[in-house]
Amino acid sequence: MKHFKLISFITGLICIAQLALAQDLSKRIDELGGNQDLAKKAKALDPDNRVRIVQNRAVDRTWRFEVGINYGNVSGGNPYLNTYALGGALELHINPKFSIGGRYYNYQNELTSEGERAYKAAEASNSVDNPWGKPAVDYPISTSLATASFYPIYGKLNLFDMGVAQFDLYMVGGYGQMKTSSGTSPAWIAGGGVGMWLSQNFSSRIEVRYQNYQDEIYTGSRDEKAIATTFSIGILL
Repeated sequence: MKHFKLISFITGLICIAQLALAQDLSKRIDELGGNQDLAKKAKALDPDNRVRIVQNRAVDRTWRFEVGINYGNVSGGNPYLNTYALGGALELHINPKFSIGGRYYNYQNELTSEGERAYKAAEASNSVDNPWGKPAVDYPISTSLATASFYPIYGKLNLFDMGVAQFDLYMVGGYGQMKTSSGTSPAWIAGGGVGMWLSQNFSSRIEVRYQNYQDEIYTGSRDEKAIATTFSIGILL
């Protein structure tokens, strides 16, 4: 009788330990997506069920708005200017893979070292009032765009062991209007980035995009091609 009770007690401990191990593995897989070793162990514990390396998205973005602010710089455009962008965005997530939205960027400009050199040279030669003697500069003021985004790849990320964030790699395209010191012109963008959904209500993005528009100088209109890099934080509604 004593042996039966001892065997029953040991059997119960083994069952509890196996159950705890299965729950711990399930939790780790749900939080971090797991790896091949975890997947094999989980499958050995429950061979009738299929274990996915990455689970469903933790943050549901179906028919949700995202409001954000962003800051960044623009490079590769006019060699005489350093340009910085401060803006806002409104995004409507139709589902986790598609969203549409609108963006506005306000630009701050300053002369590069080459721009300062060219202006000083023009002043020294008394030709600053002669358009042919000074740098050809038509600086951007603001941009308004309508955009569409596609999110084909997602995953989960361990943030320094402080928590788990969901991320999406996405592509974005947009069309709108660029306002410069000489007037306005059509503008379009194409690029991509990483969106991180820190919780059900907070987000952040890092984005790199190509932008194209036309400006006007004394020799006529010209194409401006630049690369913009921005970082944004947002709220999911």
